[in-house]
Amino acid sequence: MSAHSYFLFFRPLARRAQRQLNVPEEGQDVVHSSSEVREEILAVVNSAWDTGIAVGMANLPALIAPGSTQYRLDSELLTIRHVKQTSILLIWMKTSQFNLHRKFKLARFAVAFFIPSIAPYHVVDLAYFLLRFQDYYIRDCDYIRFNLVSVSYRLEIGGTYGLLLCDQNLGAAFAKATLRAHQNPAEFKSSQYHHPISVWPPDSDSSAVRSNANITELLLKVK
Repeated sequence: MSAHSYFLFFRPLARRAQRQLNVPEEGQDVVHSSSEVREEILAVVNSAWDTGIAVGMANLPALIAPGSTQYRLDSELLTIRHVKQTSILLIWMKTSQFNLHRKFKLARFAVAFFIPSIAPYHVVDLAYFLLRFQDYYIRDCDYIRFNLVSVSYRLEIGGTYGLLLCDQNLGAAFAKATLRAHQNPAEFKSSQYHHPISVWPPDSDSSAVRSNANITELLLKVK
């Protein structure tokens, strides 16, 4: 498949909303993924703690972009080395800040993310992030397991913007992000929007990816 853009929304977009969000029509180069794809993604991500990231990487990229000829879908050593170094911007919020459908009532926390991928790694960057997010924050928070309730994203040539909705058990990770923002606001808090922010990998030079321009663009994309 030659598509270079993949969109997954929380609900189908009316044409007016599609225009407002600057979402292109579905076609040869653009795929609007279905709710069934979302459920398959959630199943892989939420089982990753039991099955392992390697198993998830063997399955998740092909769910995001089945048969893609534009992006890598493999989990070879070169690919894994790359995705482990990709910088990612995270913005931590509560779902009460969004006007969400009642079917997401189990979601308590929302994490917006921006992945400034370079071709052809967009899909594997997204897949690895989804799996690693689960693995990292379970380990970092005394092995408190949480579930991804839903996910939305727009994967385009310029990068991937998305939003994770997680259940109440992400609360410990949210509390840590909030504490870091309080202790070191210059690095871990948005000066304009006052949300806690973080960047992966934690030891990377994150000043470029956590710029005010990227934070503003990300919030515009997911609101």
